Amino acid sequence: MAGPLDGIRVFDVTMYMAGPWASMILGSLGAEVLHVERPDADWGTLNAGAPPLINGTASGYLAWNMNKRGVALDLTDEKDLQFAYDLIETSDVFVTNMRPVERMGLAYETLRAINPRLVYCHVTGFGRTGPRGGQAATDGIMQTFGGFSATQGARGGPGEFYRHATQVDATTGNLLAQAALLGLHARRRTGEGQYIEVTMLDAAATMQLPRLAEHFAGVTHAPRGSSAFATAPDRAFLCEDERWIGVSVTSEAQWRRLCDALGRADLVSDTRFAVNPARVEHRDALEDVLASCFATKPRAYWELVLSRAEVPWGAPMQWEHLRHHAQVLDNDYVTEVSTDAWGTLWTGGPPWRFSATPARMEGPPVPGIDTYVLRDELDQSRSQRAAENR
Repeated sequence: MAGPLDGIRVFDVTMYMAGPWASMILGSLGAEVLHVERPDADWGTLNAGAPPLINGTASGYLAWNMNKRGVALDLTDEKDLQFAYDLIETSDVFVTNMRPVERMGLAYETLRAINPRLVYCHVTGFGRTGPRGGQAATDGIMQTFGGFSATQGARGGPGEFYRHATQVDATTGNLLAQAALLGLHARRRTGEGQYIEVTMLDAAATMQLPRLAEHFAGVTHAPRGSSAFATAPDRAFLCEDERWIGVSVTSEAQWRRLCDALGRADLVSDTRFAVNPARVEHRDALEDVLASCFATKPRAYWELVLSRAEVPWGAPMQWEHLRHHAQVLDNDYVTEVSTDAWGTLWTGGPPWRFSATPARMEGPPVPGIDTYVLRDELDQSRSQRAAENR
């Protein structure tokens, strides 16, 4: 069954994560993604060879290049570059996050002359202008530059990175995929492609919009552990069995139900905790009271009680437990993919549910495996056009 982007071709010159993530998303929606690697690519160096490795290949390369066809091209070779141009002429979207793309003969102006309908999607770190324009960027750099360490970390301690060091990369990729879809939509109206830039700096700022809004409203940020900044109670509490449970109260109805579930209906009438702004102001006192409550019973008890009370809660999960959880299985949160070169891989399932045009997850390509097939397809297409023009 065709996906939402069936018939759309994406020419993908990307590396590391932000760019490959974007094109992978387009591929999961049904686009034909042509992922370019050098003909002499060493599988052990793909994605910088970052561990862990699966059969000698970085797991990141495999995870971020699902749903693609493999093309081997040496873009410094005139014949290969011309073949790239021929494929781009048949493409709808061009995706790159490589800084030397202009020097490789793949500048927007060059490709627009070949294919005016091309939606050209470019990831940069800081953008192309300004004092840091054109400089390299990584997820960690953007976390520091984007202000994340102003809010992350244990209460009273120093600022910290997110432990999961792909937050900005993945968000940048998501935004670029969205931009590509919007570019295709605009093309339906105008008949023309366009240049689209998404910067990692902008992606970091997008993630920080709630914190920026709080700052402009006068909040002085500091690390607060697991506590949310705008709502209370909204954090993790330690239970009697030394296991954590997260509780998130975002409405007054939930607050009342939580108090009933804890056997502390008296807290509802406490003026310090009457409404959310007051609870945020008196957060420390509130959390001390609630911490003593949660410490009286094991987590399994609170999971049952909070579920019955319809109070949002969550429990920290280890990956192996998460992988086999009934809710995860029911949602296809993880999916099994078979590959010829790397065996069976597990990856995240598509995050969308289309009733008529379902998304997909297929294995990553062996680098360059589709090159000759694409050359044959192009030659056949040219021969057919020549025959029709006789």
